[in-house]
Amino acid sequence: MKLPKLGLRIVKSALAVFLCFLVDLLRGGGIPFYSAIAAILCMQRDLPSGWKAGRNRTVGTLLGGGYGLLVLLALRAVPWLQAPLAAYLAISLGLIPLMYLTVALERTPATYITCVVYLSVVVSHGADQAPVAFALGRVVDTLLGIFLSLGVNALPLGRRKSHRN
Repeated sequence: MKLPKLGLRIVKSALAVFLCFLVDLLRGGGIPFYSAIAAILCMQRDLPSGWKAGRNRTVGTLLGGGYGLLVLLALRAVPWLQAPLAAYLAISLGLIPLMYLTVALERTPATYITCVVYLSVVVSHGADQAPVAFALGRVVDTLLGIFLSLGVNALPLGRRKSHRN
């Protein structure tokens, strides 16, 4: 069995993740998990594809983070939503209008990251932080990963001309 060559996209993904960790060390206070995941999801074969994915991921991040903040505030403000079963039901049902919004805005490629950011805000909301600060932090972490991935994707690292027709 012949193993395939190590692809440049794999190397660029690892570099983008490392940069996410490095920036997190320098800025402190973030959660590099979210930026690392976004960097991997945004890394594409070439720069034009990367820009397209980056735009969709950015829209998805802003939608998911904003909507997640609204749901998180509702979960904290409405007493009966604080029961675990009611909260899980509200969070799950909250996905329906959120996914529909990406369809209505013709941003279906952003649906995945929209839901990931939404769930990262409402499920992992951090009891010790204010909801606005937590949601903003997740959005910043995710955007950081997107932009670092785009930057790495723009580097001219061993590009080869494609011979596809």
